[in-house]
Amino acid sequence: MKMLVPLFILAAASSSAQTVDELVAKNIAARGGLAQLKAVECVRIERTVAAVFTDIDIVIYKKRPNLYRSEQKAKDAPNTTVRGFAETAWESVGGKATAREGAGPVEQREVDADFDGFLVDYREKGHTIAFEGKQKLGPADAYKLKVTMKSGAERTVYLDATTFLERRHEGTIELAPNRRVKTTIDFGDWREVAGVRFPFAIEGERDAPGQTFVHYTKRIEVNVPMDEALFRMPS
Repeated sequence: MKMLVPLFILAAASSSAQTVDELVAKNIAARGGLAQLKAVECVRIERTVAAVFTDIDIVIYKKRPNLYRSEQKAKDAPNTTVRGFAETAWESVGGKATAREGAGPVEQREVDADFDGFLVDYREKGHTIAFEGKQKLGPADAYKLKVTMKSGAERTVYLDATTFLERRHEGTIELAPNRRVKTTIDFGDWREVAGVRFPFAIEGERDAPGQTFVHYTKRIEVNVPMDEALFRMPS
């Protein structure tokens, strides 16, 4: 016996998919448009992160399609922590490099190493997005999207209802094997660099002691020369 699906259910599903695609398209347009985003081949970002106990200087390098490197040095710390994604995820402290394994690096590759951001070309990347309505986020309205990554990791994204730029990400991250904590990241002060808008103010909070961060972006440079060896695990 054939099961008939009510038309209103099909219509609701179609409307939700249309809403998701419309919101994603408006977000991409607000950031500068797909052509401008794709014209950027690499990015170098300098930030200072004000943490609870100290300040941390960070330099981030990103290159298409999904190469990523970050250099972090806390104030008065003797060593710089370097993390990268190329063929493998790796970390180097004091010149000693090790491969990173587990769910944490996989999720970071999908989020941090995603050059355009995980909303762009989300279907091709294997992600799914569900529209969960409109709600207040502080004094302003925001559209709520639930993103399920290809790996199964989830992020809730809030788009400003006026600008369609990202206001907040919520989810969980792996701080250590078998230890996940909630994380909230707020974005603001979007500025244009080479025709593309980037958030210059970022605030992060994790559900763990001392895990509150305020990121001050000092400089963003696009299409500066970057050798791919920069992203590979040191031998």
